This record gives sequence, structure tokens and C-alpha cells, in this order.
Amino acid sequence: MKIVFTGPECTGKTSIAQIIGQRYDFYFIPEMARAYLDLRHNTYNEQSLYEIALLQLWEEKTGMENHHSLCCDTDLLTILIWQNEKYGYSDQDLVKKWLKSTVDMFFLCSPDFPWEYDSQRENPEDRQRLYNIYHDMLTQSNHPFHILKGPLEQRILDVEKILTPFILLAPNND
Repeated sequence: MKIVFTGPECTGKTSIAQIIGQRYDFYFIPEMARAYLDLRHNTYNEQSLYEIALLQLWEEKTGMENHHSLCCDTDLLTILIWQNEKYGYSDQDLVKKWLKSTVDMFFLCSPDFPWEYDSQRENPEDRQRLYNIYHDMLTQSNHPFHILKGPLEQRILDVEKILTPFILLAPNND
């Protein structure tokens, strides 16, 4: 089983992914962009985004080889949107990989959390527009997704309602 928390920056993705991952014993896949940018003092270029995408894919692949369930704090969708926003295109190889990705459920986090400063965040005023792009891409891709709104506690309850049938049916092969 693989679930992904996605959406614009500062919408609670990391917090909820860590909580759900721990609560359900899912292997947590962090957002690789953070580690990458930390090593490079928050500087990046066009090639960097492709490298981040490959790191994210590698983490997911190795995670699935060793664990029965993954909880991902973002995936290629974020990188595709980031490429398009910064450089005017999304790498078609990465688009194909994302469209072919097997995800049991995307959880699209609404930008109704207050924005908090972080040196890696770039869009404090543009989160709703970016959210709409995420929503449109998920809708067009036919990937299954559920929208998370409200405070963190409500989001956790919503995720648990969605996950319960999956958890009850999934074999545990760890």
C-alpha cells in the first residue's frame, strides 16, 4: 500500500504524514527536496529539480522493496508543478513516471492552514492557485484522491476513515 500527502507548501503534509505513518506502521518517505536543498543552502536550478525527482523515486522504490506500506510526504507531482512554475515546463519523462505510479490514495491538503515562514518556502500568497493546479492534475490523471481540510485533528480523522478499509484488507508481510 502506498499513500501520498500532496498539496502546496505549508498545508500540513509533513505533520500528518509523520503521524499517520507512525500510527499505522507505514514506512515514512520524506520530501527529498528538503534534504537536497539543506545540503545546497537552499539554492537550486533547473537540473536540481530533476535530481530531486530521481531521489524521491529512489526512496519510494527502495521503501517498497523493504516494506509493505509507504506513507509519502509528497511525490513527483510536487516536482512537476514546481518545474512548471519556475521554468515553464514539466519534464515529460517525469510526467509519464507520475502518471504510471501506483498510489492507493493521494491526500490533497487544502491551504487553510496559516502560512509559516520556512527558508525553503516560496509562495505565501499563492497557495490557493497552486492548490487548484494540484486538484486539476489529480483529477485529470484519474489517480484516487481525497481532499483534507480543517485543523490537523480533523485531517487525521478523515485519513483514518479512508484508510480503515485498506488496512483491514491489506496483508502484513513485514
